[in-house]
Parts: sequence; structure tokens; C-alpha cells
Amino acid sequence: MKLPWQKATAKKKQNRRLKQEKSKAPAQLWRWDFNPRLMTQAGVILLLMVVFYAVWLKLMDPQTLPLQQVKLEASFEKITKEQLHEVVSAQINGGFFSVDVAAVTNAVSALPWVDAVEVRRVWPDTLHVMVKEQVALARWRDQALVNVRGELFSPAAESFPVGMVELHGPDNSVANMAHQFSVFNQSLEQAGLNMKRIVLSQRRAWVLELSDGVTVVLGRSNIEKRVQRFVQFYSPLLAAAENVRRIDMRYTNGFAVQWRV
Repeated sequence: MKLPWQKATAKKKQNRRLKQEKSKAPAQLWRWDFNPRLMTQAGVILLLMVVFYAVWLKLMDPQTLPLQQVKLEASFEKITKEQLHEVVSAQINGGFFSVDVAAVTNAVSALPWVDAVEVRRVWPDTLHVMVKEQVALARWRDQALVNVRGELFSPAAESFPVGMVELHGPDNSVANMAHQFSVFNQSLEQAGLNMKRIVLSQRRAWVLELSDGVTVVLGRSNIEKRVQRFVQFYSPLLAAAENVRRIDMRYTNGFAVQWRV
């Protein structure tokens, strides 16, 4: 018969032996169970990728569905059909699927009188190129033209329309001057007057030069009201006066006239 203290000592030895055996047990390795269903799915996906790639290579072959027709659509006022056809033809080096639509779009957009371009494929063998030409509103100094949205574009100087109103102002005033041009023109048409030049100074003072040689000074404030007042008095009082050189509208209740010498 074992005494209590002997039983406790034996139990401690047994626990120590179990811990040693546990520490010596080999670590369990990672196991991967073979899953036939998963392998089948992976094989199908891989096969589909190979098929899609083969189809893509076939479609990108220039000999697959070669383009037979290029349809050009434009107003052909400033851009000739021959010019547009030459630019488009230089970019067509593929078939229906392989033609680089972005390259065609960029090449056509680079033409100075082009405002917007849309290029699309028409099944099964046609490329449709639609071009919107710039609409010039006025000249910007002697450097460029201003379109109806108040944006600059720079075609060749020899292609500038004859007789356009010239805008002269700070570089950051193009859009504002284009807007005011439309406002001024609407008012002056009531009196049968045409503008030759609009000048905006660095201090934002406006001056109009009319086609008959008369200069109209508007200043920096109330310019639209001053134009209306000019139109109101110009027709009955000054239209017949051939020696008018300059009219200053910066006065509150009237205007000053400078005569030619």
C-alpha cells in the first residue's frame, strides 16, 4: 500500500512522461485531398481560355473580314473629301475587327478644321467616319479663329474666312469676348451696322470698331446698355454724318463725338 505522498510523486512522474512523449510526437504534415470535380472545372476553364485566345487571334488577322468600304460623312466646306479619304486610308491596316478605330479618330481629329469625329464599324465590311467641321465665329488677332463655343482653333491662315470680325484682348478673355461679340452683333444689326474689330484692354475696357470706320468707346461698365443707347441715337442723328470718327458712350446721359479733320 502506497502512502499519499508516494501517490502524488507517482502522478507527477506520469504527467512529466506524458508531456515528453507529446513533445516528441512528429508534426502533422499538410494534406491536399484530390478533388476530381475541381480538376475538371479547372480543365474546362483552361480549355475555354485557349479557345477564346485562338478565336481572338483569328479575328485580329487582317485577312479576316477585310474592310471593303469606307463611308465618309461631313459638310465638306473646309475639309475636302479627298483630304479626309487620304487621312483615313493611311490608318486602315486591318480587317473589320482589327482596324484601329482610335488611331483613325485621332488622325482625323488632328485636321485643323475638324471639330468632332465619330468612327464606327458597320457590319460586315464598312467603316463609317462622321466629321463635324468647326464653325468660325470670329478671328483672334492674326493668329487663330474662334468657334461658336468661344474656343480657339488654328487652321492655315490662307483658309481664314474673309471679312470676319477681329477680336483683340488678353489671352484669357477668348470665351468672354466671343459671348460679347454675339450680344453686340445682335444689337448693332438693328441699326444695320457691322463690326470690324472688338478690342478689350488689359483693364477690361471695351472698344468697337465698325465697318464704316467709326470707333465706339464703351468703357468697362454697363457696356450692353451703352451699345443700346448708341444704336438708339446713331441712326437718326449720326448715320448721315460722314465725318464721324469716334463716339464716346461713357457719359451717363449722353455721348461725345469726335469728327474727322
